[in-house]
Amino acid sequence: MKKPMIITMLLIIIFTISPTQGQPLNDSSNETAFPAEAAVALCNESEAGSVPSLSYIWSLTGIESGPVTMVLHQDGSDLYGQAKYEPDNGQAWNAIVIGSVEGGRVYLVLTALKDTVQSSSRLTGTYDAASGLIRGDLLQVSNGSVSLRSEFQAMWINPDISSYTAARLALPRAEESALSQETNATLPEAKESLEPESSQKSRYYDVRQGADRILTGVGDISQIPIGMSGL
Repeated sequence: MKKPMIITMLLIIIFTISPTQGQPLNDSSNETAFPAEAAVALCNESEAGSVPSLSYIWSLTGIESGPVTMVLHQDGSDLYGQAKYEPDNGQAWNAIVIGSVEGGRVYLVLTALKDTVQSSSRLTGTYDAASGLIRGDLLQVSNGSVSLRSEFQAMWINPDISSYTAARLALPRAEESALSQETNATLPEAKESLEPESSQKSRYYDVRQGADRILTGVGDISQIPIGMSGL
């Protein structure tokens, strides 16, 4: 709405200061009168140069069956940040986000690692400041081939980007199995080391402990004192 109003006002000014058909042209009129084409070009350049602020936490739909949470940081027209997916049932993932904004056009790429498979999603859309929404087209590539073509929508939900936290990921099954095997392998050794000292000593007999009984005959297996064997 602003652009047509600006153009209309510029045209009114041009026709107001321009000479009528019965008036001769002079140098001063040439210097102050701008062509209508120049006014339109100036307005277009001003609109293209404006960069909206997209530094928010966003709720993004279209990539997964549920919403994806995305945080965007902004440096001029450059965008960068993170994204995460935390379903109630299913695999969670984190992603790196990079992109740019030019006028009302937004370009984003989300790269995530889903169960050891890298997946990249390209988002090309338009930002509507009135509604606070980004809408556009989505192209997703996994394992070197297109895995999804769809539309996306992003709505900012929080201006405090410092409150964003990454998703907590579960250990992959291979690592979980290896950790379980390593734990089980150390159990016997730990069990043996925890046995009471008296139990460990009972496995062995020190002959030196019964030396005095052997010399005196006390405790002899035959129960016959030395010298009374009849020999």
